[in-house]
Amino acid sequence: MMDLNVNKWLIRYLYLSTILLFLSIVVFLLHHDRYSPSGIGFIWFIVVLGYAGFVGIVITDMITSATREIQGQIVHQQGETVHVSQLDGRLKKYRVHVPGVLQQLKKGQGVRISLTRLAQIPKSIVIVDSPNKEVDTK
Repeated sequence: MMDLNVNKWLIRYLYLSTILLFLSIVVFLLHHDRYSPSGIGFIWFIVVLGYAGFVGIVITDMITSATREIQGQIVHQQGETVHVSQLDGRLKKYRVHVPGVLQQLKKGQGVRISLTRLAQIPKSIVIVDSPNKEVDTK
């Protein structure tokens, strides 16, 4: 099992979202105070709601340990992005930020990926031969 340090990435996403939320609120208040409500003010309000929602999702993922697992086969690897064909036939892209893990992943390998429940950020990857048989990666 290869751990992907998901808490480190969730904290980075939380900081980024909080900063963007704060800046969006400031711009919204400055625009609303200076001009009468308009379309641009409404757009900033929607942006504020979007960032606030993302902050809530990241905090929920950090507090709870709820995960979801997918199983599939690596189809392609491009930079930090791994393309996985799931057992149901859907192709999904997952970003893996840990270089040591990226080097172990090869095209055609069977993998089981554990994701955070809401943000769908990869938490761990296990390389498997078949749906029930694991390979030791150490």
